[in-house]
Amino acid sequence: MDDSDDSDFYGSPKTVSRLKSRVAAYNIPSYWSSQEARTKLITSRITPLESTSQSPPASGRLHNAYAHIPHAAYQLTESIPQFLARLPPATTNCRFGLEWIFIANPYLPPRPPSDHDRFMRAGRERLDLFKSFIDKTTAAYPNSPLVAKRHIAVARKETIEDLKQLAVECRETYGKWMLFPDVVFVNDTWEKVARAVANHQLGTAAKVATRMPAGYDDGHAEKKERLICVYTEDFTDKDDVARVLRRMKELELVKQGPGARQIYYKAGASGRLTVSRA
Repeated sequence: MDDSDDSDFYGSPKTVSRLKSRVAAYNIPSYWSSQEARTKLITSRITPLESTSQSPPASGRLHNAYAHIPHAAYQLTESIPQFLARLPPATTNCRFGLEWIFIANPYLPPRPPSDHDRFMRAGRERLDLFKSFIDKTTAAYPNSPLVAKRHIAVARKETIEDLKQLAVECRETYGKWMLFPDVVFVNDTWEKVARAVANHQLGTAAKVATRMPAGYDDGHAEKKERLICVYTEDFTDKDDVARVLRRMKELELVKQGPGARQIYYKAGASGRLTVSRA
């Protein structure tokens, strides 16, 4: 390669000299100092464990589904540490409007409204038909309860499928994994859940029950365990439901082995599925 080729590749001597001067004068600490606000936002949302996980989407505006309840939910104007310090579930007392503490996945767009009224109305009608079938079948086989039971089992499966289809049509497809940590561990468990939801690594949202103070109106005393719910978008999307479970295992939110308690997934529209030891 001759000198002219070199000049074409690197630029003219004047250009090379100018670029070398810029490199020599470049001040790295000064650059990062100018990016301080952005750096703080990134580091407030990430932990060493999360840094090796799937990154949040790079495009799109952040959205908070719980912006309307700032007293009980994470807000985009605060960091995760600030949110956890403001509403620690172990010591935040339950009161009207603060039965739960919420956090939404900020990387998901607003969800289209569901037709809740239609779902409830049509769902009740379908359940009434099933109840009527049970009564008539039981009466038709007074001396053959096993036969009646078989007919009812088939009708129950058909009813569940009809309710699932209705839920899809009415956009009532949310579901939730339910965790029951001991009260002494609820803050630590909730922190893992909240950080993962905020970083687009679990489901659509999560909530944790607040502390039941002595003498609360409903008469219930504080329990040894506290409920945490991790929501998914669609209970019919088995791959996504399983993905959230796998991530909870990675975060050690789900205990495994002898003595581990069962974990439950509850479809908002059609009941609860039991999962044996995860």
